[in-house]
Amino acid sequence: MKSRFIILIVCLLLCISGYAYAQELVVVSRPDGNGTAQAEQEWHFSADKVVAENDSEYVQAYGNVTVRSGKSYLKADFARFYQATKWIYLKGNVKAEWKGDFYNAAEAEFDLNNMVGWLKKGRVFVAKPHVYFESEFIEKHNGATYSFKDAKVTACDGENPAWSFEAGEGDITLDGYARLWHSKFKIKGVPVAYTPFMSLPIDQKRQSGILTPELGSSQKKGTRISIPYYWAINDEMDLTAYGEYMDKRGFRPGVEFRHTEDANSKGEWRADWLYDGKTYNNSADADSVFKDDGMIRPNHNRWWVRSKYNGYVGSPDWQTIVDLDAVSDQDYLREFSSGANGYDSTRDSFLEEFGRDIEAADSDHRISTALIAKSWNNYSISGLVQYDENLNYRNGNNPGDKNPTLQKLPQLNAYAFKGNLFGTPLEWEGEASANYFWREYGMSGGRFDMHPEVSMPLSVGGVTFIPSAGVRATAYAMDSFQNASSKISRDSTQGHILADAGVSAFSDFFRVFDLGSAPVVSKENIGKSSWTKIKHNFVPRLDYNWVQDDPDQEKLPYFDSRDRITKANDITFSLTNVLDRSRSMVTAGKDGEAVLEDEYLEFFRFRVEEGYDIDEADRSADLSQYERRPFSDLMGEIILTPYNFVSLTSKTYLSPYLGDITEHENILKFFNDTYGEILFGYDYLRKIDEYKRQQDTDMQIMRYAAKAYLPWGLVVTGQYRVDVDNNRDLEKTVALGWNHQCFSVEVLASTTTIDERYSVNFNLIDFSSF
Repeated sequence: MKSRFIILIVCLLLCISGYAYAQELVVVSRPDGNGTAQAEQEWHFSADKVVAENDSEYVQAYGNVTVRSGKSYLKADFARFYQATKWIYLKGNVKAEWKGDFYNAAEAEFDLNNMVGWLKKGRVFVAKPHVYFESEFIEKHNGATYSFKDAKVTACDGENPAWSFEAGEGDITLDGYARLWHSKFKIKGVPVAYTPFMSLPIDQKRQSGILTPELGSSQKKGTRISIPYYWAINDEMDLTAYGEYMDKRGFRPGVEFRHTEDANSKGEWRADWLYDGKTYNNSADADSVFKDDGMIRPNHNRWWVRSKYNGYVGSPDWQTIVDLDAVSDQDYLREFSSGANGYDSTRDSFLEEFGRDIEAADSDHRISTALIAKSWNNYSISGLVQYDENLNYRNGNNPGDKNPTLQKLPQLNAYAFKGNLFGTPLEWEGEASANYFWREYGMSGGRFDMHPEVSMPLSVGGVTFIPSAGVRATAYAMDSFQNASSKISRDSTQGHILADAGVSAFSDFFRVFDLGSAPVVSKENIGKSSWTKIKHNFVPRLDYNWVQDDPDQEKLPYFDSRDRITKANDITFSLTNVLDRSRSMVTAGKDGEAVLEDEYLEFFRFRVEEGYDIDEADRSADLSQYERRPFSDLMGEIILTPYNFVSLTSKTYLSPYLGDITEHENILKFFNDTYGEILFGYDYLRKIDEYKRQQDTDMQIMRYAAKAYLPWGLVVTGQYRVDVDNNRDLEKTVALGWNHQCFSVEVLASTTTIDERYSVNFNLIDFSSF
């Protein structure tokens, strides 16, 4: 009984031969493992007429035949159900749904035990991920597997799809692939490409396959095509191989490997290589944008290796970080910034996935770091090795044995977090580091540095005071004084001690202003909102900072800025105003009833800050060239977000001596998910020649960017950056995209100081491959 179906037909059908019944019901129950009928597995038959003989092996149904089980159903003009085998034959306007997939055919036959069967002149729609295939004959096997001949596969709706693959034969496998043999790619029925075999990933899960190609051209690279292949190794790893060809530069393969073994570890490793026929042994022969650096590039082999990794050693408590960044020459990243495996894409991915940046594309230094760290409640320790690749000493630009670049091999750090000192009102914190510095050419040796600090927070009359004092002790053990200044002492062991102190005083005043009542909670007011309260915080702050001056530290070895501690004796004053608003909105609850929800947002922040340098006010050196200017620029910062469609960030510096602005940083942005976004940016630096700071030239950079979502799925984007002072365009980019129901295409044109390029990006939606 466990393996058979129980046919329950009205008793009259079992007793009377040759009767016909209009709108009769036949129920086929499928037992579970214990022989108990399951309602969800019952097949309900209905038709205009049902005919059966008392000795017949089958039941026949005519007109509006429907066989239904839960959400699944079969429909046809005619059906014949075989009682012993539980197969059903359907003919005429066959329609069916089974576990979310839809079928249309002239004829079909299915086993109701498992829906194995076949379709003639059939069309199948796989709802996830929205794929159609049709054929003269389709076989459905166990699970979501199919095989077919002379088939058409597409993700487009309609009788004349925008694109399709027509294959001599093919199948859809359990692992989510459509495999096609002797297939033609057609656009609106017109064949444009042929391939003897291809495998398309049609499952929404990660699937191996060819990704969207990139096609374009540029003045320096010529026609460019890149075809990436994605390999889903397993649930925790994947690999993308890039095959890029440029008719003016050659073949540039690349690879990207990603892995995430658990919640505490993940990595992304990338590399690419190019044998470049274009070189230059004289800087005058370089492209115009590269001439100013005075460097040559004689190497044919060009490459870039980079990675980010977060993980642990032994236990998740021992966190590890690896940042790898090595490149063949100073021009590579500037030339190959665009594309799926270019500098811009790499940087965006590293920032999004790991939150750590890489050096700028035009930097002459590429820095690689390996770090391990462990933290406790009050302490932490870490160790790192860091290698700085100086591109000025590669490819014969400068002698490699004269490279003065500093390497940290290794650096050990220890930190004590702020906490009470032996149960007293005092708080203490500290840091210590031990380094070994190495250079190919220059001073090498070890340095130990420690800086403990104590403080004692006090609160008097609503004002918080935090006085603090610390001491910094630094000791050196030197191996080499090669290329050292004559001022530096040649003692192999030396050091110094410096004191520092400071005090901070601040308070926080606030007031809440009532703006009005919330909207009445009713269905008629769903969607209505109003600001009900505004909270104003006013925070004045005064900081004094003092660091001991040590003129003798010029005799000490020099590795980095910690070896030359700048004296300080300055005061900084700031005022911060913050406005938070409370908005009440009537929304629909789970049951459709109106409910009131409160939303809070810091929509306005305004801060002003100015400093006073006491030592500068008393300075006696170089007064004939530089007058005393103890006051710093007055800084004003505004962050404004009144609504969820606009934001303004502005920072301006005003010199009290010049009576003019010395620096601007401004970004204004309007954005809407339906219509698009507009961005305005303005950065400004004024030429400055003062005792404490110098800026050689004026600089003004304007940036305009926009994205517009238009009707018919069109998207227009553009960006323009200009160097106002030099009257030079930095970037002009415009792109037109079209998001169709089953594909998207983008045409892009861009001109920068590096290159002029054009590209076409085409993506088959839901396949993510071509």
